[in-house]
Amino acid sequence: MGLHRRPESDHYVLEVRWRTYPRIKLSTGTASKTRARQIEGTLERLRDTGRRDIIELLVAGKLSLDDVHNRYLRDPASLEQPLTREKSPAIGPLVDEWLEWLRDPATISPRTRRPYARQSIERYDDSWKKLFKTLTLGRDTTLGDITRGALLEYRKERRKGGKTGATLNRDLTAVQSFFRWAEEERALAIPHFRVPKEREPEGKERWLDAQEIAKIEKVAGREWWALFAALIYTGMRIGEAQGLRWGDGLVERRIRLHERGGRRLKTASSQRDLPIATPLASVLAEQAARIPSGPADLVYPPPYAIYWNARNNFARCVRQAKIAPCTIHDLRHTFGVHCAQAGVPLPRLQKLLGHASPIMTMRYMNHAPEAYFTEDAARLAASIQGGAPDSEAAARAELARASIRLA
Repeated sequence: MGLHRRPESDHYVLEVRWRTYPRIKLSTGTASKTRARQIEGTLERLRDTGRRDIIELLVAGKLSLDDVHNRYLRDPASLEQPLTREKSPAIGPLVDEWLEWLRDPATISPRTRRPYARQSIERYDDSWKKLFKTLTLGRDTTLGDITRGALLEYRKERRKGGKTGATLNRDLTAVQSFFRWAEEERALAIPHFRVPKEREPEGKERWLDAQEIAKIEKVAGREWWALFAALIYTGMRIGEAQGLRWGDGLVERRIRLHERGGRRLKTASSQRDLPIATPLASVLAEQAARIPSGPADLVYPPPYAIYWNARNNFARCVRQAKIAPCTIHDLRHTFGVHCAQAGVPLPRLQKLLGHASPIMTMRYMNHAPEAYFTEDAARLAASIQGGAPDSEAAARAELARASIRLA
């Protein structure tokens, strides 16, 4: 090992030849002989401890000798951070590969034990696109650059933009899912840290009443209303509606949602038949007259078959209709609430919505009792007394008379 000064510079240069190592000729970046000797000692200790990986990156110019020396003096373990960063590939192409892997029908979700839903993949894609915009290196960012601090800063910026806790948690889930794939499927060294999830308010179901539905229909336009009406009158998920074809039984006044012809549904219980109400039948007849309606043709072809188009157009309708904020998924809640208010029994509503468990359907029952207290009480009284149930109108009249007397 030797130390000497460059003729054109005051900085000391390290030049050594070790057996089995490449020739090392590195500037210490200092004119101080004392510091140059300290850097020389650091390089020797790296060799003695078998850190050939670091030395090779120094020789290749991918690591700074000055930075390596400073980190080694502070904490030798801190050398792993720049090492991981240099060894890590750029994330952009990896995320593209991951998304393609998710789209493969052979890929099974560990949570649902089924192929990933198209909408879930689109949300993952959207979360990563937004994350890339906040990272200094964008798609060239490496795995080692994704730190806990970087994600906390990203979450902070998204929160400033008015995003809810649920949206922020979906973004973090997209990052965690990608990390899990990179580690399990590509055997890459990934950073391990925990970013706490945001608290999500329980919130109540948002659903549209008859007046709000009429306002949406007025501003939607016939083409978009054809899709929104299907969601309101059947309770289908947006992805289910966008995948409908005319051969799915529509001419028989029913919709058959079954996994065939490459269609993938969210769960096994999502396979079901749905009735087509008369108002929806009229809308679908208009739709069939506007577009090709062969058995294999989509009921809602592009641009209506694209989730983001549907979401954004529904948001536009909500603004133009000047109703309280809601999302396109709230049309599914609208169906559930109106079914409950109309007295549709819980088991039948569970089947119509394609829920795997009645617990998921029970939330809509909160909307049913108030409209049926009087009728249910009359039926109970008739059963106890062994007589025929009073009509709802008669029971309401009796309650009204009682209210007047009490007043």
